[in-house]
Amino acid sequence: MELTEKIDKWIENNQESILEELSGLIRIKTINNPPGGNEKPGQEYLYDLVSKFLPQKDIDIFEIDDVKGIRENKLFFNTIDGLEKVYKDRPNLVAKIPGQGSGKSLCFTGHIDVMPVKEEKWEVFEDPFSGMIKDGKMYGRGTADMKAGTFAGFAALKCIKDLDLKLGGDVYAESVVDEENGGVNGTIAARLRNPDIDFAILSEPSGLILGTESIGGTDWVVKIAEEGPGGISTEIDLPNPVYKLGKIALALEKYDKEVLSYLTVPEAYGKDFKIRLLTFQIYSGGNGYSQSGAVPLDGHMFFWLESFAYQKEEDYKEKFINFMHDELSKYDDFKNNFPEFKPVIRYLGGHMTDMSHPAISSIKKAYGLSQIKCEERGVPFAMDAFVFKETSKTGVVVIGPKGGNLHGIDEFVEIDSFFKLIKLMVLSAADYCI
Repeated sequence: MELTEKIDKWIENNQESILEELSGLIRIKTINNPPGGNEKPGQEYLYDLVSKFLPQKDIDIFEIDDVKGIRENKLFFNTIDGLEKVYKDRPNLVAKIPGQGSGKSLCFTGHIDVMPVKEEKWEVFEDPFSGMIKDGKMYGRGTADMKAGTFAGFAALKCIKDLDLKLGGDVYAESVVDEENGGVNGTIAARLRNPDIDFAILSEPSGLILGTESIGGTDWVVKIAEEGPGGISTEIDLPNPVYKLGKIALALEKYDKEVLSYLTVPEAYGKDFKIRLLTFQIYSGGNGYSQSGAVPLDGHMFFWLESFAYQKEEDYKEKFINFMHDELSKYDDFKNNFPEFKPVIRYLGGHMTDMSHPAISSIKKAYGLSQIKCEERGVPFAMDAFVFKETSKTGVVVIGPKGGNLHGIDEFVEIDSFFKLIKLMVLSAADYCI
């Protein structure tokens, strides 16, 4: 029996249990809730599953501060919106099938933390963490971003183990913490812990495309603070932060439409693609009528500004600040009082995969054997891929399942694509790690 047939048979025989296990992982609320996170119960759940088919010596569960020198690493960024991050009881999990010592090593990698849920009830299934299935889709926070992709790596390890594939190189699966909200320190810890892995498949939800490039960016805040009594005084002119925030909002919209639209778009994305400036929040004067009735003294805005992988962080920031300075200086309000624009999180760099890496040939072969069209495209969101070449020798490409509504209501992953991903992973390892 050919290997592809063996994998298909294994998936068929294990499909029900794998979906039950993935659903169980979705139901665990591994929320990234700055400055901390609740990933530990999910990692313990995975550990229990993995320990059923791998010996303890091949399973590594460790906290970020267990990695020597990590806080001195140039990429380590320990604050979010000025708050120091907490990493106690937030372990990474790495499992390994040791090779026979003669082949290349491959890692299936993903994060286990998920974004918070604002809504008490969703539409398809009321429970935002249901892990339930309808019409070939599993729903719940983190299904697409990215527990299905992360779990696929561990399922691929079990498939390799059950089929008793004799590989020359080591094969890893890892689940890292703190990727959401511009985290990435969990990924840094994993790279420093195992810096010599040859290549990795990062299973962010790419829709099964071969994701050759990813974008970058960071969250920003601008704050306005006025002097004076506020209120409704008739004795003096009241400076009003609301008006200033409105003018800043118009400038942000102009930057989005008139500057970002004219940046050179890499071929990986196609000519119609555009990076974005997304304004998330504007606040001043309270929330609701009961808190109104007075001119406020301060306010703020939060927004996300993207970049292409070819842009350097310094240039990206300088271009934006210079534009805002020129635009806002047209108003008397800002001529001698330019507001401070500050990043809230680390800068997430874009990433470009080295397509000449030998692992790519094995991965493309896996697409062919799986009868999946291999489409090479850029992935239109930021992630932790940039960390790999900055902190280790490990090359990386993005291949993840199809899904939708990331960070939103009724987030889902397509089950068929999830199983296709497992097959791609096993076939890639079988060819590359010989």
